[in-house]
Amino acid sequence: MRGIYLHIPFCVRKCSYCDFYSVEEDRNAVEDFRDLLVREMDLLREKFPAEADVPADTVFFGGGTPTVLGAEKLCWILAALKARFPIAPDAEVTTEANPGTVSAEDFRTLRDGGFNRISIGVQSFDPATLRTLGRIHGVDEVRAAHGDAKRAGFASIGIDLIFGVPGQGLSDWAADLDLAVTFLPAHVSAYALAPEPGTPIHDAIQRGELRMPSDETIADMYGETRRALSRAGYRHYEISNFARPGSECRHNLKYWRRAGYLGLGPSAHGLLFPPGRAPLGFRTANPPSLPDYRLRIEEARLPWGDTHVCNIEDAWKESLIAGLRMVEGVDLAEIEKIMGPPTEAVRSAVDTLVRAGKLQGEGSRLRIPPAFLFVSNEVLQALA
Repeated sequence: MRGIYLHIPFCVRKCSYCDFYSVEEDRNAVEDFRDLLVREMDLLREKFPAEADVPADTVFFGGGTPTVLGAEKLCWILAALKARFPIAPDAEVTTEANPGTVSAEDFRTLRDGGFNRISIGVQSFDPATLRTLGRIHGVDEVRAAHGDAKRAGFASIGIDLIFGVPGQGLSDWAADLDLAVTFLPAHVSAYALAPEPGTPIHDAIQRGELRMPSDETIADMYGETRRALSRAGYRHYEISNFARPGSECRHNLKYWRRAGYLGLGPSAHGLLFPPGRAPLGFRTANPPSLPDYRLRIEEARLPWGDTHVCNIEDAWKESLIAGLRMVEGVDLAEIEKIMGPPTEAVRSAVDTLVRAGKLQGEGSRLRIPPAFLFVSNEVLQALA
């Protein structure tokens, strides 16, 4: 079973920290976007019919802010997807939603239309932090969105948070965590802010208008995240993700376990395993531009601006870099059963990290020790 990701590139207003491809809401572009998505689905069915028949058990609408399209359009797209691709009856079907962009009626429409999981982009409950991040909502909108989603029948509701924001102290972050768990979400994602070049928040930091918390403070925030959410009954299952038992995000697990997924929409990526071809995987990447995406589809071309057939070194590196993000780590014997033996370069990089204590081996299982989870990027970059 694979996953399907649909990128909805619209926002009411682009946040100051966001590096994902998105554009501010344009009613004309929004109106015809669903037709472009369906034409992309049809092109895939026409050009790769065997690939199109691979069943899926997760669907994820991300962005941007998918709910800017409106609940009815999202349900229409989901119905079009189900009409063209085999999707399991018990599939996990998620949409991201930002407080203030979705009403109680919208949540009911989404639930009736086949969505069963909601991921709410809260980021913070502190007004000053929200202003720094360029968010358009406050605590009241979060309460309304979460309550409306529960009343609509969503049992799986996730909350996304960000820490390490300029002006944010450890006590501010601890207060965010304390308030987050009062909502009893099924899932919590807590990401350390990484100001990306080209974003307004990065530029403000470069000009000296904003100052990041110290590395020590951000590390303390991460430690507090693990302690607070563990006390509240959440299982730490991936570097930045925590869940009630059984509420892990099944779609994201596909990325970390290097399972197949189809990417639809501008900037969406995919990992396909075409039957009888590219047994180690075939990567696709749609252009991060709505005009370029539209042009390719109007020319009856799949909008794959970049493709790559993976070799054994690619497959091993990807399996390790993604899989070691999970707290449980990876099973080297299982990877070898699928991929074949690792290359000497991969084996050498792993051995070096094990000797340095940055990776921990137990039988055939390999994981990042808890003390190195916060600096996991440093560990994973050594495998790239």
